[in-house]
Amino acid sequence: MKRLKRDTTSGSREVVASASPHGFSRSWLAAGALLIVVCAGIAFWAMASPGPPRVTSTTQLTRDGIPKFGAVTDGSRLFITERTSNSWVVQASTSGGETSPIPTSFTNVVAADISTDHTQLLISTFFGTDPEAQFWSLPLPSGAPRRLGSLLGHYPSWSPNGRHLLFARGSDLFVANADGSEPRKLITVQQSLACIRESPDGKRIRFTITAPDQTSAAIWEIRSDGTGLHPVLPGWHNPPQEFCGNWTPDGRYYLFRVVGSQFDIWALREPAGLFRWRVPQRFQLTSGPMSFLAETVSPDGKKIFADGTQGRGELVRYDSKSRQFVPYLSGISAGELDYTRDGKWVTYIVYPEGTLWRSRADGSERLQLTDASAIAALPRWSPDGSQLTYASTRRGSPLKVLVVSSQGGSPQELLPSDQGEIDPSWSPDGKKVAFGANPDVHLGIRIVELATHQVTTVPGSEDFFSPRWSPDARYIVALTADSKKIMLFDFTKRQWSVWIDEPGAIGFPNWSGDGKFLYYDTNFDQHSTFRRVRVGETRSELVADLQSLRRYSAWPVFGWSGLAPDGSALFTRDLSSDEIYALDLDLP
Repeated sequence: MKRLKRDTTSGSREVVASASPHGFSRSWLAAGALLIVVCAGIAFWAMASPGPPRVTSTTQLTRDGIPKFGAVTDGSRLFITERTSNSWVVQASTSGGETSPIPTSFTNVVAADISTDHTQLLISTFFGTDPEAQFWSLPLPSGAPRRLGSLLGHYPSWSPNGRHLLFARGSDLFVANADGSEPRKLITVQQSLACIRESPDGKRIRFTITAPDQTSAAIWEIRSDGTGLHPVLPGWHNPPQEFCGNWTPDGRYYLFRVVGSQFDIWALREPAGLFRWRVPQRFQLTSGPMSFLAETVSPDGKKIFADGTQGRGELVRYDSKSRQFVPYLSGISAGELDYTRDGKWVTYIVYPEGTLWRSRADGSERLQLTDASAIAALPRWSPDGSQLTYASTRRGSPLKVLVVSSQGGSPQELLPSDQGEIDPSWSPDGKKVAFGANPDVHLGIRIVELATHQVTTVPGSEDFFSPRWSPDARYIVALTADSKKIMLFDFTKRQWSVWIDEPGAIGFPNWSGDGKFLYYDTNFDQHSTFRRVRVGETRSELVADLQSLRRYSAWPVFGWSGLAPDGSALFTRDLSSDEIYALDLDLP
């Protein structure tokens, strides 16, 4: 290609060759090619993911047979919360072996966290059924505990940098200095808070929000200043069933639990660097049959230490002569028994499946009335023995009272509402059913007329639950929300009165067949017992000491007690496997 160049002095024109553009073009082409290669590499890096995380091996570490409630670790030792009627802390090597107690002066203590330098154990102490606990710092390996301010709350944890203490009180999330000073509220949520953890980089806080009836749980996140509230796993389960997680020390993964037929551990791979916009990837690490609870990650991020459980119970009767707990109905793994008025038939819940059965009193003619797709609880015979009421729930659904024929068939809802119902109790004439609800929802004691389905609330019962109709129909007893008082409603006087007031939690009130006594158990104080009180009196008497009995517990019923037709006390002994396991991790 050529162009004209004018000589400005002579006016003549000369024809010259145009400067070649090829050197310029080649440099840009090379740069463009390099850019394409770089972009392709970035795109490939963005799209390609490392392999999935996995558990490579599992090792049982403890073998003491005592129920656990999680553990924390400094890398060489485990600090484990154990519980029967009370809770305490023991320590064990992370390679396994015998446990040894860590002495404290507290009746109930839970190991909640360990300081970054591994010199202090964060413990919470509670009394009875108080919803909030005190927080203490316990020096390691020994020393006197120190109260962290005047704080009361639950689920405390220290921040990874050791500067802050996070905790919940009711539906509020607080942050304080590590010594408990200068607490301030970060956020208020609509429901209950649990399992609060700050990310290793200190920028985010995650926690679990649970429904009042514990039928759903979701993991939420905020910035460290309390802003930006949002769910971590929106729309994954409906309703959500994810809870209680913690980051690996490098922050690359967040480990949490999912509720299904058992509790399984999952890993969430966190987006990093330029690709924080990517959706976090989920990976299942365990898949039963054992449930894994209360996991904690080793400081090097190579192991999970988790509480592994497999439920099994043994039905026992208290023999007052020998003062021993002896197998009943061949020691089946069952509880929550109720007998017909003539004592010829019995209904019960089989553990751990949570299925409803009935049989003759000698165990013959067994019939399964519900399947394992829903958990049944607290069945009661109708006065004529033709039907049973019981509470039922599926994960994510509220508890409902259902009615089923004693000959089997499709259970029917007592009421069409979804407000939550539990603890049904028939009126002696069989025309009404009283039932309660979770005391957190303040629905009180309600009574439904079976013929009309009309529902009324017993006046003044808004914070009561666990109703029991007396055999003569004159009274209903119920428990207060803190489980420390037995309230008596007299239908002739139309008013409530305090019948029994105990320092520990009261559970499972049951009338004797003749209506002369009310039996109940106490728990969570220094001396668990089974007691009875005569109608018209306010002083109870000891029936059985329960200190030596490990009682089976599974949601929604914890530590059941009841009566046989002869008045003997019945319980379910806990024979579950509940130990700490080490899960070796491969986290690419």
